[in-house]
Amino acid sequence: MNLKNIISKSSMRQQKGASVFTVIFLLVIIGIVLLSALKVAPAYLDNNIMVNAMNGMIDNNDFEEMSVSEVRSALQRSLITNGIRDFDASNVVLTREGNDRYIDINYETRASLFYNIEIVVTFENRFDKN
Repeated sequence: MNLKNIISKSSMRQQKGASVFTVIFLLVIIGIVLLSALKVAPAYLDNNIMVNAMNGMIDNNDFEEMSVSEVRSALQRSLITNGIRDFDASNVVLTREGNDRYIDINYETRASLFYNIEIVVTFENRFDKN
């Protein structure tokens, strides 16, 4: 054997790839990221359904003439139809800025990640009432 083969075999023994600790650490990190995404995704889907319901209400009804209570009840009916039952209608408020009127729907959703750790997602939606 020449010196080049000995050095080559020696360096090959030292390069065995990632350690078990590194692989486990990466799997735990990937698992936490996937779990977080799976816990947060329904909140974004529910918000998207709510925004689409409001946009449908704006397009189809006399939205400018509706009172806040009528908007709340119409939105609540639409959300119940889509299977969203835990939305608080008191989050629908009328906001005035000068001569402009807006319907604001601002709320937060909490998703339990594990043990006592929660993920909080905040949504702020504004719809023009003019």
